[in-house]
Amino acid sequence: MPTNKAKQANKPLFFLLAVLATAALGYLGFTGWLYAGQRFPLHTSINGHDVSLKRATDAQRVCMVDYYPNMSFTITAPGMLPCDVTPLSFDFSAATRAKDYLPDNVFLWPASLFQTSDFHTTDGGAIEKLARHLEASVPTLRGTPATQSAYLKYNGVSDHYDLISESGGTVLDRAAFESALREHIQRGSGVLDLGAAHVYREAETVLPRELLETQERLNRFLSATVVFDIGEEPPVFEVRALLPYVTLTSAHEVRYDAEAAAADGVFDDFAALLEKAYKARSGVQDFITHDGETVPVTLKTWRPKLDIEATVQSLAQMTFEELSASDDPLSGTLVWDRPTLRELKDYVEVDLDNQMLYLYRDGEQILESPIVSGSLSARHRTPGGAYTLTAKRRNVTLRGPDYANFVRYWMPFNGAIGLHDAPWRRSFGGTIYRANGSHGCINLPTDVAAELYENIEKGWAVVCYWRSVVQNG
Repeated sequence: MPTNKAKQANKPLFFLLAVLATAALGYLGFTGWLYAGQRFPLHTSINGHDVSLKRATDAQRVCMVDYYPNMSFTITAPGMLPCDVTPLSFDFSAATRAKDYLPDNVFLWPASLFQTSDFHTTDGGAIEKLARHLEASVPTLRGTPATQSAYLKYNGVSDHYDLISESGGTVLDRAAFESALREHIQRGSGVLDLGAAHVYREAETVLPRELLETQERLNRFLSATVVFDIGEEPPVFEVRALLPYVTLTSAHEVRYDAEAAAADGVFDDFAALLEKAYKARSGVQDFITHDGETVPVTLKTWRPKLDIEATVQSLAQMTFEELSASDDPLSGTLVWDRPTLRELKDYVEVDLDNQMLYLYRDGEQILESPIVSGSLSARHRTPGGAYTLTAKRRNVTLRGPDYANFVRYWMPFNGAIGLHDAPWRRSFGGTIYRANGSHGCINLPTDVAAELYENIEKGWAVVCYWRSVVQNG
């Protein structure tokens, strides 16, 4: 049985154990109270408000007063009906709440005895959302009156596009609008007069450079003409006939539907005009000689043939950019099945005055040689004119009333008159043709005749000319 001395020795131990047990129960009780009540530890503040030991729901009402007041006010502006704003007008879906700052580990609350915690909630952009909502739902907030962008309008009287300038108005300054809302929300009641709050600014009336450029191009398009060089009165296509097939986009871009114009037969009447102008041409055409002189030559067996369909198609394929490129008349592209003398690319040129022959392929001279043409003294002058090469033959005997000459290369173009080698001659060119010329043919050195034979084709043009107009037809 314990003695009195033993009992007295155990009293401090029991007292210590009692104190520890009481402290543990107090710690656990206080921790449980904080946890169960969702309360904040000591020395905690939100948005500058002390919320120590307060429940999160109570702290919510205290800390959110900065952006969620119990307010109700009215917004007015010139030309709009009054609009009421209440707490229900706000969208706080992205706002932070007081409970978001509750400690993750409530057992660590003793640390709050020695340190402070200051948190700040956000309104989730509620004022910005309210401003956007009001602007979208109240049309007059966007501008009084609304602005009208500049645009182009066709004037049927002047046959030109007029530029209609942009009309100005007042437009909402979003930053100023949000600032006025924020300031009035703090006040919480009354009337917010947007006119007096200076939330509008004057709209700018600046003409886009692209619009001015488009106007210039459209007006050039309307006055443009495409000229097809046929005869003395060349056919002219008036581009304004294509106006119904031109549209403008909102970005000031021009769209031209040439396919629709062709399908509607816009080019058909012009095709008939082209054909009529082509058939009315005379039998004499200008020919540009090797030395740049223009000589009129009569069309004999060479007959140019215009491809009407392809020519009109080339017109239909012209883009808006091409049709509006210049204030000067545009040159139309003529497409030939057989070209005129000006458009020849593959041909033989015979300069009878200078007794010279030139061969052209793809527009480039590839052969040049002196010749001997028909004798003037014997009245066998070679006639001028544009002819078609009718044949190419080797090793032929040319016969006449008083001659029979064997030639290796025979290329006729005007009945019995043709191009051929003349091995019996020792010289060519000069004035030989006057007293010792041919019976009308074009005599050539054998090597030249051989090269000509290899490069010329049946159906090519042979253009013979005298510089005197009288002798060319």
